[in-house]
Formats: sequence, C-alpha cells, structure tokens
Amino acid sequence: MRQLMLCFGMSALLLTNVYADGYLWLSGAGEMPARVFRYNLRTGQIDRVVEPGRWGFVQSRDYNLLAYDGNDLYVGLENDRTLLKLNPYTGAFRSAFAYQMCNCFYGHHWMKDGTIHNGEIWRAAPAHSTSSPGIVHVSDVAGEPTNAFYGMNRPDLQPIGLEWVGDALLITTANGLHRVNFPDEPLVFGAVQYALSGVPSGHTLGGLAYDPAGDALYLASADSNGATLWRVQLNHDAQTATATPVDNLTLKGYPAGLQPTALGWVPARAGDANDDGCVDDADLLEVLFAFGANNAQADLNRDGTVDDADLLEVLFNFGSGC
Repeated sequence: MRQLMLCFGMSALLLTNVYADGYLWLSGAGEMPARVFRYNLRTGQIDRVVEPGRWGFVQSRDYNLLAYDGNDLYVGLENDRTLLKLNPYTGAFRSAFAYQMCNCFYGHHWMKDGTIHNGEIWRAAPAHSTSSPGIVHVSDVAGEPTNAFYGMNRPDLQPIGLEWVGDALLITTANGLHRVNFPDEPLVFGAVQYALSGVPSGHTLGGLAYDPAGDALYLASADSNGATLWRVQLNHDAQTATATPVDNLTLKGYPAGLQPTALGWVPARAGDANDDGCVDDADLLEVLFAFGANNAQADLNRDGTVDDADLLEVLFNFGSGC
C-alpha cells in the first residue's frame, strides 16, 4: 500500500510539473479610476477584477507595476508615489507604503510596468513629453530609490513594459521591443530594438511578464478593436522576437478601449482548483462536483477530463498556502 501511495504521489508531482499554469495580472489604463484584471491561463478567462480606487488612496488612470516577489503582488500608481501590496491570488488589499521621493517627479514622468529583480523594484517611467528622456527607475522593496537610468538623446526610448528575462532587461515602447544596455556613462541606458514579428501593425505594445519556470515571456498589446495577449520567443543573437497569440483578452472579459500597460506573472499553486491560493475543502469539492466532466476550472492537469489525476493533485497538496 505504501508503495502504491508513493507511486500516486510521484505521479501527482509529475503532473504538477508538466501541467504548470498561472495567472497574468493586467493593468487597465484609460478609465478613472482604473482597475486591475486577472487572466487565468488554465481557464482562459478574466476571472478577477480589483478596484484599488475603492481603498481611499490617490485615484489613478492606471494602477500598474504588477510585480510579484513570491509573497505579495505589488501595485503602483502612474501619478503618485503610493505602492500597494495585494494578495497575489485574490487581489485582496494587504498594506500600503510609498516611494521615498518627491511627488514632483510625477510632474514630468508617468510610472508604468515593472518587475522585482534581485530584491529591487525596477519600473518603467516614460516622460510626459519626448522632450524629456524616459527613465528606468530602481528602488528597494521598501520604496527607497537606489538608482535611475536616463534614455539620454533617445526620444524613442519611452519605456512602458519592463521585464528581466535572465540577464536581459527588456522594455516595450509604444511600437517596439528593446533589450536595454547600460553603457559606461553613468545614469544612462541605451537599447537595441528587436525585430518583432507576429503582432499586427497598429497595435500599441504594453506590459511584459516572465514565467521563469516555464521560460515563457508574455506581452500585452491593444488596438482599436481590443487587447491581445501574446507569448514571445526571443532570439538574442539575431535580435528578433516572434509573438504567438495566446488569447483575445477583450473576448474574455477585458474591457475594450483600455490599455494593458503593465503585466505581472503569478504562478498557480498545485491543487488550487478555485484559484484562491489555498488548497482546501473548496478545491476538493470543485473537483468532486465536476468529476467526469470537461470542466476547465477543475481540470487541473488540462487533459480534458476531471478525473482521479485531478483529485490526487488536490489531495497531495492539501493545506498548501492556507
């Protein structure tokens, strides 16, 4: 019996590794106050909407940053130094703090997409006008600025999306994907534009997010018809990037007319059928009530049927995250 259970346990672990899924949090620039949306890769739906403006902080047309540090989802404002920490699964508010900088910064620059890299928050800061350089802003996770790099003499380098992929820092501008370089000159950044194929002309590029376990880079874009999520394959040697569509976000619950200027990746928790970050009785019931059906919510291994394999995934991860 112990050998049988061990066999089932190894099977469940293998299924967890093979069928990893997760969530992409998207900003929604263009309404006041803005909202934040969660796209579930397993179900292919926008399944959570968060309204930070209801919590009594400064109102913003774009709540963004959307960086995950393994415990919290960081959310920032485009026009204020406020930073929020949310539950990365449910979007519930946890705490608030602020960048240790003057609010006068926002008289010249917006704050857009970002990531957490080596314990620091990296943030895209495009200027209000191309007469001012775009900035890549860096702080510690308590909001204390540690560095800033300026796109001097490069009015085209107004970063919107930003993500580290291994040792490569990538940014999007409105119409280009670039790999950042840091010349010997202090406080300056440059960039090499990658030839991006797959995304139709007329799309404005937005947020970037990277799943390191799956080695998957995601890109969001939008045009007059709505927003699209892409998976991007990079070739650093050839300086090319190939985008493959993942989903039409507007058909899955993302409002038309908004810009996904920020994108953040949060890995799914194995066995979490209801996607709240805690594997408990609710997940067990989710699988049991859908047993035998083709139900994307309860089909944890994404094989088309809710069966014993999905039930075992819940059982072997029971209590995780709770």
